[in-house]
Amino acid sequence: MNTNHNNVGRGYWLAWFLASVMGYAVGMLLGASVAHGIFNRDPFDATMGLTLGIVMGAIGGFAQWVVLRQRIPGAGWWILASAMGFAAVFGLSGAVPSNNPATTGFIMAVAFGLVGGIPQWLILRRTVPRAGWWVLADILGLLAGEIGFPVAIAISATNDDLNFLVVALVFAAGYGAITGAALVWLLRGSPSSNIEGLATAH
Repeated sequence: MNTNHNNVGRGYWLAWFLASVMGYAVGMLLGASVAHGIFNRDPFDATMGLTLGIVMGAIGGFAQWVVLRQRIPGAGWWILASAMGFAAVFGLSGAVPSNNPATTGFIMAVAFGLVGGIPQWLILRRTVPRAGWWVLADILGLLAGEIGFPVAIAISATNDDLNFLVVALVFAAGYGAITGAALVWLLRGSPSSNIEGLATAH
């Protein structure tokens, strides 16, 4: 692969990363606001989790779709798949006791890989070789985002609003970085005629 292809790959990763950070961070903030505005329950329960997940997944999925749509036919379904995946994640977080955060986080990541990652794989597999790796990338991306939670909370422990903003940004950055790297790797495995089109994708 030549230097131009490598440069294009980095540019595409950056576009995906920025779209993921903006989309999922805004989605998490807006989703939490909607969930608390409608239900206003304490502690956070499964109904609030589903609401947060649907809003966050739809907004984040839309932002990723903007980057993906010129490369993958039928990518509009990406928005629905993302909404389903994050609804499963946050719905589960509200329903499962968090006595062991590590175990709960792993279960949430696997749930996202199954509920959101498999439909996304079905979208990718039509044009992208080795697309099955995407499900693993989704799980690893979610785990990367979750690892940032305690760091973000420690950084902003004195301000609840700032705390949630930092959590949203760190989560979105971890998820976007891992899945973006996986997407570039998968697209580089596509036929050369498809790779050339990346130069016009953003």
